[in-house]
Amino acid sequence: MTLDPGVLEEFLGRLRPTEPTPPPTAGLAELPIAPGDVVVLALPNSARLVRAYFGCLLAGYVPVLMAPSTPGPRIAETAARLGAAAIIGTRARASADARRAGDLDVVLCAGHQRRRHRPGQAILLTSGTSGPATGCLHDVSALLRNARRHAAAVGLTAADRVLITLPLYYSFALVGQLMGALVSGATPVLGGPPFNAGEYAGVLAREGITHASLTPILVSALLDDGAVLPAGLRALTVGGQALAPARTADLLGRHPGLELYLTYGLTQAGPRVTTLAAHREPPHRHHSVGVPVDGVRVSLRDVGRGPREQEVLVHSDTLFVERVGVARERAAAELLPGPVLATGDLGHLDEAGYLYLTGRLTDFVEVRGEKVSLASLRAIATSLPGVTGARAAHDAVADVIALDLHVSPDGIDEAALRRRLFSLLAPHERPGRLTFHDAVEVSSFK
Repeated sequence: MTLDPGVLEEFLGRLRPTEPTPPPTAGLAELPIAPGDVVVLALPNSARLVRAYFGCLLAGYVPVLMAPSTPGPRIAETAARLGAAAIIGTRARASADARRAGDLDVVLCAGHQRRRHRPGQAILLTSGTSGPATGCLHDVSALLRNARRHAAAVGLTAADRVLITLPLYYSFALVGQLMGALVSGATPVLGGPPFNAGEYAGVLAREGITHASLTPILVSALLDDGAVLPAGLRALTVGGQALAPARTADLLGRHPGLELYLTYGLTQAGPRVTTLAAHREPPHRHHSVGVPVDGVRVSLRDVGRGPREQEVLVHSDTLFVERVGVARERAAAELLPGPVLATGDLGHLDEAGYLYLTGRLTDFVEVRGEKVSLASLRAIATSLPGVTGARAAHDAVADVIALDLHVSPDGIDEAALRRRLFSLLAPHERPGRLTFHDAVEVSSFK
């Protein structure tokens, strides 16, 4: 499955039916970069972002989406790590290297080696807002295939109007919703972020939305606000993390007739893996993330934690092609012969083939509803001059990251180091407790 320019033009017309839609590649094809070059896009949810993303693909570039709120130095660091040729985003206006491509602000990257891939590929950052210096290279044809499978699993059709309020730099929103609308013929309607629980039901009703998606934390905000979804909303999908069974019961109890789909996926898998049609299942299955979508198989391998905590393996033809911006050893540990994805997630399967997740092998933690990679945080900290070691942990009581830095004892400016570190971190990654140690205090850090 490939991108058809004619189908894409019609799709963009559905995205903004009352406005003239310029060609997706307007100005992009004239940039002094080559097919296969990486282009970073840091724009908010908008028709302009969608047009720029698909325009890059049609021009033969390899796009990667980042949060527009990402600090400028972090965007530049990520672009260098990925070997990007250009950055597109509102922050580009402040750069002396900025130029225009249609209505887009573009900075051509210099000072690092560019890395070239194959036209028809895209990079998805590995964990949404966490660890953005690494990503997964995918064939766009595989992403579209995954989108079609996901659309079938959640009943998305050409008759639907899909509200996209999740940021498109989440693979769930990009593939499951945007590309899902493209391959199914549904009409996309772009919304936030930010999410406003009090206004959400009104937006659904006003826009005639029949299909929408939220994360568990947004579902909880909606329920706690007392909002009631309009009767016109036929289906709601939930992904990102697991939705607590009590929340599932509450949501279904308040909205008889609502189709509620709980989904599980990983960026490395392309991304959707399993789906639970919760409205059709008994309550005891609401702990599950469902069964694999068509074309995907799940198996388990023993990791020494017993039969209920085995590592989840995903068998699919939509797995990532290559890790970008990370050591080859890490990619080799994830992508097993087959190919098979070793997810790092722990769980078990019941007799009917339903998957239940119980935890993670790695040191990702959740802070205020956002995933944070402690490994990524340590790597960023130890990349700073004067920092020779770092130890990061999650303080579950305060729901903050505690970061201990081992610094050289020869005149480090702690205030300046703190400012430099915080400039490289997204707000939810910034430690709530930062402690400095010298060589005599700390013997080793991990």
